[in-house]
Amino acid sequence: MDAKRTINFRFAPDVQQTCIGLVDDNYKTIVREDGSLNYQWCDDKNQFVDGTIRACAKRVLDVQEGNMGFKYRCLPRFYHRDRLVERYQDFGDPCAAIVETVETYEHCTFRWKTFGHRLVDGTRLDVILFTLQAGENFGHARDTVYLQTLGAPFDPPETLRYLSSAYALPTGNASTPAPVALYSPIVGPSGAPLDMENAFLHAGEIWQGAFALVYCGHVAFTDFTLDFAKQCLAACEAYWRGVTPFRNAFRVPDEQVQRMLAICGRNILQAREVVDDVVEFHVGPTIYRGLWVVDGYYFAECGYMMGRDDEAWQGLLAVLRRVKPDGSIRILPDHHKETAVALSTIVRQCELRNDDARLQELWPTMLRGLDHLIAMRDESYTLGADYPLRGLFKPAFGDGGIYGPEPEYTTPLNVLLGAKDAARAGKRLQLSGWERFAQFADEINETMQACIRRDLRTTPEGLPYLPLSMGNNPVYKPQTGVQTICRVAFHGAFALDDPLMKMTADLIDSVDGREGLPEASGWRADQSIYLYAAGRFGEHMLLMNRPKKAVDYLYAFANHASPAGVWREEQPLRDTTCAEICGDMPHNWASVEFIRLVRTLLLLEWDGGMTLLPGLPKEWLPTAENDLLLQDTPTAFGKVTLHLTKAAAGFTLHYTREPGNQGPQYVTLCWSGTPIVNGKPLTQAEDGKWVLPCEAGSYTVELDG
Repeated sequence: MDAKRTINFRFAPDVQQTCIGLVDDNYKTIVREDGSLNYQWCDDKNQFVDGTIRACAKRVLDVQEGNMGFKYRCLPRFYHRDRLVERYQDFGDPCAAIVETVETYEHCTFRWKTFGHRLVDGTRLDVILFTLQAGENFGHARDTVYLQTLGAPFDPPETLRYLSSAYALPTGNASTPAPVALYSPIVGPSGAPLDMENAFLHAGEIWQGAFALVYCGHVAFTDFTLDFAKQCLAACEAYWRGVTPFRNAFRVPDEQVQRMLAICGRNILQAREVVDDVVEFHVGPTIYRGLWVVDGYYFAECGYMMGRDDEAWQGLLAVLRRVKPDGSIRILPDHHKETAVALSTIVRQCELRNDDARLQELWPTMLRGLDHLIAMRDESYTLGADYPLRGLFKPAFGDGGIYGPEPEYTTPLNVLLGAKDAARAGKRLQLSGWERFAQFADEINETMQACIRRDLRTTPEGLPYLPLSMGNNPVYKPQTGVQTICRVAFHGAFALDDPLMKMTADLIDSVDGREGLPEASGWRADQSIYLYAAGRFGEHMLLMNRPKKAVDYLYAFANHASPAGVWREEQPLRDTTCAEICGDMPHNWASVEFIRLVRTLLLLEWDGGMTLLPGLPKEWLPTAENDLLLQDTPTAFGKVTLHLTKAAAGFTLHYTREPGNQGPQYVTLCWSGTPIVNGKPLTQAEDGKWVLPCEAGSYTVELDG
């Protein structure tokens, strides 16, 4: 890793997608790396089939090959002949979903800005503002600017030419209608509209114009002028200035990371949708445009970290709509872990809200979920004495790189965590039946530990590891699905001295050498990076007292994003010939994990207490101009504010914890020097951390530099 960590997107994917939709927008236009606007993703709606790789037997598309599953792809083009020298994109203000594509040719420069906009009457349109500038060596040529169609054909079939009337594209499904194309007159160097029947572009001249693709509502062709489009741009910029993804201050002094945080927050809001009056946090705009139970845990937690408590709570309500008559809480078939994850989600959300009354209200739902989990566990006994997960669970869809249904560990790992979370919360509140959760957790853990001892393997390099599946799939690697171990471990499924903790850290550390992140842990088992797992890996390294590695993972994570600050779920290693990709883009679970990992490096909740600044890198030390501030960040022990500022002789940490429904068992601080509070040095614990008072209140800590 560089001496000074930098974010320059050096591992960005070749195929890039950026969403220009508005907050909670139903219309999620994708801008590709070539500047094209992509509409009506109409691929296989089964999320178990990859919607981004080439068509295969399970996936028959009525779209042009290479169109990435979109029915319509519109690309601004000019008519004259020229050779492309360079193309790049500028994403400008990280708080605004506006993309500028710039193409430099031998004889001209062609640039266009694309953005989504909603008029005051509700009309929803995407706008393309373009400029074509001829170089001094251009000479002259008959010319025009048009939208080329690279997907399903329009009428005329090849291109959208400059026409005098608008027409609608063929309608796909009602929820994402095909847009109507509009064209402004092209304005020449004199500022007057050009006669496109006899238009010549000359050396040094600049042409300007605009296109609009209207989803709903109506714009008269005669009203759509260049000035109209520029007014739309100004209104769009004002709209995004009014959007504040983080309701509370969330600042780090590294401007690179701060920019990524702003983009992540915006993308999470762009992917969201309001479904039947309830906010649902969705992972992406195409194949993962929907609600998932496991994903929902992290989106909701991140929502609280962004200060959006009420919207995060609605995320839980969306999950609770999926409660079934048998007590299960599930969305995906054979995804048997979902009920347990929902239990953990209820506990975590109520803790972050400091809302014991709501947890008591949901306790009967949790008990019915427990009955369902016990019934599923008992069903495993009917599968015969030789079934490898007898006493745990029947074959399941593992997810995260584990296919199925097959006997696998991700289900019992999540069930163990869900039962432990429910038992802890129920015991604290003395809710009837909490002992059943505790007993079930003990039974699952005892059986699973015996299975783990039986199934431990060794890599060719001599590292012990637990294969997450007994499915004997030849594509599985030792690290396939290992992020699940990291996830449940981070939330307290295992003690720090459990052998599984260290062996997992050693395993992921052994496979991160080429691009700074562990390889082949997800669906693509060869020469690939499963990107949003980076957050899990960073958390695990922090738990295992490897903070430098955790920070390195954060910056490597950022460097695998596109310059727009968004991620693909999975992509190939850059210096290989592999072309396989997987999942959605933007994949906003990655955005969530980036925010969560930044927060965790500054405040770690673990085993009933909190550690402050456990992974603070030197790049985040405040200067006189830039402070570090987490304002009212949520914890299970009440909201916490951390404000680290530069002082004459070092730094000053202002730490405040509001009273919560429960207090922490410990509060510690990581710092290489000797912290001073009220003129006295803090006490140092056996692990080298400094001990702060557990009582709620405000404390000022002087830190030497």
